[in-house]
Amino acid sequence: MAINSNNAFMSIGSQSKPPTLIHEEFQQWKIRMVNFLEGIHPRITELLHNPPYIPIKLIPSVSVTATTSEVPEYYQPKVQTEWDDQDKELVSLAPKCKRLLIMALPNDIFMSLDHCISSQDLWSELLRQLEGGVTTLKNNRTMCINEYHEFKANEGESLFNILISKCRRIGVIRTNEDNSTLFLKSLGTKWLHLTMSMKTNMDIEMMSLADLYGSLATLEPQILQLKSSIGGPLALRLW
Repeated sequence: MAINSNNAFMSIGSQSKPPTLIHEEFQQWKIRMVNFLEGIHPRITELLHNPPYIPIKLIPSVSVTATTSEVPEYYQPKVQTEWDDQDKELVSLAPKCKRLLIMALPNDIFMSLDHCISSQDLWSELLRQLEGGVTTLKNNRTMCINEYHEFKANEGESLFNILISKCRRIGVIRTNEDNSTLFLKSLGTKWLHLTMSMKTNMDIEMMSLADLYGSLATLEPQILQLKSSIGGPLALRLW
C-alpha cells in the first residue's frame, strides 16, 4: 500500500518537481508534464516540438550603387553581447526544459534516451517508444477487459484495486456495481452465503469498493472461524 501511494505521489509531481513517468501511465503523464512545464514558462512547451530558440537580428538591405549590387535584407544570429533580456530568458528555456524532462524519466527509460541532444529529440523519442498506435491501444484494452472478467482472488492477493486502476487508465471504465459484483464473486465458496445475502439486501450499485470491503471486514472473524474449522483459502484482500 505504501509503495503504491509513493508511486502515485511521484507520478503527480509538485510545483517544483516534475511528475515521474510511469510506463503504464504515459498518456496521463503527458498531460501532467505539459501542465507542469506551462507553469514554469508559457513558451517552454514550444521546445517540445521545435529546436532551441536562437536570437536573431534583421540586417537591413543595401541599395544598389554604381559599383555594387543590391543586397536584400536578411536575418542572422546575434552575438551573445547583443542579447536583450527577452533573448536571455528564451535562450535559458532550452536547457531548463531538457533538464526537467530528464528529471521526470526513470533510469530504465533515460538509458535509452541519453543520446538525445534537445528537448525536441527527447519528446519525439518518448512518443515513438511509449505512445503506441491505435492497434496497440486496442490490444491493451482487450487484454485488460479479459483480465478484469477473469479475475480470481487468491490467498494474500492485493490486486483488485490495481486492476481497476489499470483498466481506467486505458479507458475501460466499470460501474460500482460491476466492481462490487466481481469482487464478491472472487471471494470463494466460504463467503458464498454472506455475499448472496449482501447482493439481495444491500444496494451494491451505490456502494464503493471501500464501503463494501468495510462491511465484509466487520464479518471477517466469523469467516476466519469457519476457515479454521474446515480449512481452505481466505481471500478478503482488496488492496
